[in-house]
Amino acid sequence: MKHLICILMAALMAMAARGQKEQDFASRYMALYAQGTSLECTTVSPLMMEKLLKLPSVEEDSSTKRVLAQLKSIRMVTNANPAETTLLYENALKLARQNPKRYRLQAEEEEKKIYVRRRGRLIVEMVLLMKHDARLNLINLTGNMNEDFLQQLSGS
Repeated sequence: MKHLICILMAALMAMAARGQKEQDFASRYMALYAQGTSLECTTVSPLMMEKLLKLPSVEEDSSTKRVLAQLKSIRMVTNANPAETTLLYENALKLARQNPKRYRLQAEEEEKKIYVRRRGRLIVEMVLLMKHDARLNLINLTGNMNEDFLQQLSGS
């Protein structure tokens, strides 16, 4: 019986470790397409998110706190060279479309698209892709977001 419990614990720990090494959209995109481009990725880590939640202005604003509490991390990818923007945007769309079981199109409007990745009823990742002012803007949110999260973000 002890051996069975040890085997189960080892399996659970291995699955947890594998899940922690899972790449989000932005990190995968950067690994595939950043070399030789002007792409830059900025990350707001889980530790920074925790610190944000403790700010007095956030603690006093319950709707902002509800939104931020559902987030684990935020990654923002942008490019500096406008000549690269169209190709970089197309590469981001291609990556999302290559993984239709992982990323599903949630909303779109001209050169703006939102893809989500779900685990059960939770949204565990949301990716906003857009071209704005001749630049690629890729915003990647990870966490445990519920359906109301999208409405809270849009102010509905």
